[in-house]
Amino acid sequence: MLAPTGTPPAAVAALGTAFRAAIQQSAPRLGELAGVVPRAGLETPEQIMNLVREGVKNYTDVLRAAGVRPE
Repeated sequence: MLAPTGTPPAAVAALGTAFRAAIQQSAPRLGELAGVVPRAGLETPEQIMNLVREGVKNYTDVLRAAGVRPE
């Protein structure tokens, strides 16, 4: 889902294609086992990074509100 900065665009595209295929193949089983439903609209590296950033922000806010501090 993530690759280092500077990864060639062709490699990013190939990884994205493989990642989407794996998710589509696994989606029925994931839903059956854990109630996990793949999120629609993750077609580009930018959309995936936006999801990651959103998750980091949300969890950071939750941890701060709970008074959790890094050691």
